[in-house]
Amino acid sequence: MQRRELLEALTTSIHRDLTDRQRTALLAELKGMPQDEIAEQLGSSRNALYKLTHDARKKLKERLEVAGFTAEDLVATLAK
Repeated sequence: MQRRELLEALTTSIHRDLTDRQRTALLAELKGMPQDEIAEQLGSSRNALYKLTHDARKKLKERLEVAGFTAEDLVATLAK
């Protein structure tokens, strides 16, 4: 039950709280795409991409914490 709730909260936050660029970059990273390739596709530098994804991860973490989930919950859930 908690796993499903956490994944729903994560999915909702990805679609509601992130900008289009943040969402695109973060999802590409999660798929294993190299940062240089993501940066090129977004017409961005590697440093700008790092900042973009850092801000996206920070925002997701904050939203999940507000929903009552910890980083450890997320790691445990994704490891299953």
